[in-house]
Amino acid sequence: MKKILTTVGTEWLKIKGLGLVYIAIVLGGLIPLLGFVPSFFRPEIIQEGTLKFSIFEEAIGGEALKYFTFFVLLLFIIIAANRIAQTDHKNNGWQLMETQPVSRFQLYFSKYIILILLSFLCVASYFIFNIILALADYYIHPNAVKLMDFDFAWIMKTYARICITILGIASLQLCASVAFPGFIWSFLVGSLGIASNITSLVQKQSFFFNPYSSLYTFWNAPEIKNLNSFISYSELMSVFWMIIFLIIGYFWYSKKGFKNAFLKNKKQIIISTVLFIVGAGFLYMFQKPKSYKSDIAGISMTGKLETDLKIDSIKIYTTDFHKKIGAAAIKNNTFSWSTKENLPLDEYLIEIGTKKLILVMGSGDWFDLDFKLNNTKLVSYIRSNRKADQAYRQTEDAFGREFGYALEDQTYTNDPAKFYELAQSDWKESQRILNIFADPENNALSDDYKMYRRQLMAIRYLNEINNYRKMTSWNDLKFAPPKEFIAELNENIQKPTQLLSKNENYLQFKLDHLLTDQDQSINADSILFVKLNQLPKSFEKDQLLSKHLSKTMELESDSTARNKLFASEINKINSKDYKNMLYSKLEQINISQKGSVFPDLAFLNDKGKTVNLSKFRGKYVIIDLWATWCAPCKEIRPVFETRNNQYRYYSNIQFISVSLDQDQNKWKNYLKAKPSNIPQFWLNNAEQFMRTYKIQSIPRFLIIDPDGKIFNLNTPFPDEDNFVEILDKLKKY
Repeated sequence: MKKILTTVGTEWLKIKGLGLVYIAIVLGGLIPLLGFVPSFFRPEIIQEGTLKFSIFEEAIGGEALKYFTFFVLLLFIIIAANRIAQTDHKNNGWQLMETQPVSRFQLYFSKYIILILLSFLCVASYFIFNIILALADYYIHPNAVKLMDFDFAWIMKTYARICITILGIASLQLCASVAFPGFIWSFLVGSLGIASNITSLVQKQSFFFNPYSSLYTFWNAPEIKNLNSFISYSELMSVFWMIIFLIIGYFWYSKKGFKNAFLKNKKQIIISTVLFIVGAGFLYMFQKPKSYKSDIAGISMTGKLETDLKIDSIKIYTTDFHKKIGAAAIKNNTFSWSTKENLPLDEYLIEIGTKKLILVMGSGDWFDLDFKLNNTKLVSYIRSNRKADQAYRQTEDAFGREFGYALEDQTYTNDPAKFYELAQSDWKESQRILNIFADPENNALSDDYKMYRRQLMAIRYLNEINNYRKMTSWNDLKFAPPKEFIAELNENIQKPTQLLSKNENYLQFKLDHLLTDQDQSINADSILFVKLNQLPKSFEKDQLLSKHLSKTMELESDSTARNKLFASEINKINSKDYKNMLYSKLEQINISQKGSVFPDLAFLNDKGKTVNLSKFRGKYVIIDLWATWCAPCKEIRPVFETRNNQYRYYSNIQFISVSLDQDQNKWKNYLKAKPSNIPQFWLNNAEQFMRTYKIQSIPRFLIIDPDGKIFNLNTPFPDEDNFVEILDKLKKY
C-alpha cells in the first residue's frame, strides 16, 4: 500500500504541470455556470402551482446532470487519460519501466488512480458549483416554492453513483491512451463511445457489449429516488468493465504491446482465449435482465407524502368499475397498506386526495412510494419488484414514429402495398423493443405483463388495419392486408389475458370481428345489436354489448331515441356492474346534452351573500370555472375580461366567473389583489358538481341559455375564434 501511495505521488508530479486539475474544475462548473449566471440578470418566471423543491436537488439533478455525465464528464475523462498516458509516450516511459523501483502493476494502477481522482474532482466541481449558484439564485430570486433543504444522504448517494458509473469508462480510456500514442486515437475511441450511446437513445436499446452503456443507463434513470437500490445495474457493469480493462491495459502496458501480452506463444494464446471465454460468460450473466420475482403473498404498499394539503388517507380502486380495494390512513405523512387477497394482475387506481396514479400490480407485489403533490401537480417516485412493468407502461407506445405519422396524416390511403409494408416493419420493431425491454436497473418485464402488452400491440395493429379498410374499401381486394400478417397478429390473441379481455381496443376489435366485409359497408351499428343479442349469455357478451351500447348512446343526439334504445337493450345485460355503469352513462349524457335543464347553483359573492344562477334568467350566461391554484385559469382570465368588455352592451349576454377553490379565503384574497369587473362567485362543494358533470380539468367555460338550460357545456376558450363566432350568433341589440 505504501508503495502504491508513493507511486501515485510520483506519477502526480509527472502530470502536475499539465493543468488537469484546472480543466476538471472548469468543466465541472461549465453547465452550472451556463445554467445559472444568465438567469441572474433576467426576471424568473415560476408557474403557479409549481411544487416546492429543494434548490440543491433541483440544481444538481434533472436534465443538467444527464448532460454533464453523458457529455462533459466523458470529455474530461478522454482528455485526462490521454494527457496522463502521453507523458509516458513523450518521455519514453515504456522503455524505462525496468529502471523503476516499483512493479509495473503499481505504475499502471497509479495512473488509473490519478485519472479516477481527477474525474471525481470534476464531479465534485459540478456539485459545488451547483450548490453555490443555487444559493445565490435563492437570494437573487426568492420564491416560496424554493426550499433550502440540504439532503446530505441524497447528495452523497448521487455523487457516489456517478463516480462508480465512470470507473469502467476511465479504465477503457486509459487503456486506449496507453496502447495508442497520440491524442487522435484515444479521442476517436471516446467519440465512438458517445456515438454508440446516442444510437442507444435513438433505438431505445442498450448494447450489453458496449463499455460506455453505463452512461446510457444513467441517462435513463438519473434520480436515485426512483431506484430500488442506488447502486444498480449501470454501476455493477461499470465495475465489471473496470476490471476487464485494467487487466488488458496492465498487460499491454507491462509487455509493451498487444502481441507480447496475449499472443506471443501458444501458452499465452490458450490463456488469453480461456480468459476471454470466462469474461464473456461473466458478461452474459451480468447483462441478462433479472426476471420478475414474486416476493410476498398478497400485496404490500408503503410510502411517504410531501404536501401542504389535508389528506387523511390514500385509496385503491379498480380502474374499470371504481370498486374500492383498500385504503391506508396517513399518519405523520406516511402510510402502509397490505392485503392477503389474491388480486389478479391489473391496472389499479391509487387516489391521493384529488390526484390519481395508475399502478400495474397483482398478488406477490410490493411497492414503496414517495408522493409530492399540491392542488395542481403530483410527482411520484416508485420502487417495486414490478418496476419494469411500470416503466414500460409509462414510456412505451404501440407504434413507431414513422407508422404513427402515417396513420395520423393518412399518408398511404392510395398505396396499400406501402401501408402494409410499413405496418409489418413497425410490428417487428415493436416486438423487438418489447422482447429486449428492461428498466434502468436491468429488471425484465414480468411474463404475464409482457404477454398482455404483446396481445394489446397485436390488437392495435388489427384495429388500425380495420380503420384503414374503412377509409379505403372493404370490397376492393387491392386494400386487403397480407394473409400471413393477419394470421400472425391473430395468433397472438388466441388466449387473451384478463387485462386484455376488458381493454377498450380489444373489445372494439371483437365488435368489428362480428361483422362481415359486407356488414361494414351498410348499417353496421344496427347489425351489431342483432348479432350481439344472438350470442349466448356470458360475461364477454355483457362486455361487448355494454361497449357498443355506450358508444351508440354517445353518438345519438336525440334524447328520445337514446332512451328508447337504452330501454330495449339494458335488460339483455346480466352483469350488475355493467348495468350500473350504463345507467350512470345515460344519466350523464342526458344531463349534459344541449337543452337539458342546468341546476340552479347557489353561489357566494365576495360579500358572503348567496346568489342563485337563476338571477340571470333571460340571458345567455357565460361561466368561467377557475381556481386560484390553476395557472392556466389565471392566464386566460384577462382574455375573458376582454370578451366581457366586448359584449357588455348586449343585454342578453352575461359573463360570470365561478371559483372552485376549496378554501374560500384564498379566493377572496386573490380578488382583493386583482379585482374584476365581471361578477365573481364561489361555489361550495365544487367537487360534487365536477363529478356530476365529469369535469376533469379547468379552466372550463360553459354557456347556459336564457331558460336555464345547457347551451354548451364545453365552450371553446375565449382566445379562440370559435368563442367569438358562438357569441356573435347569440348577441341581441
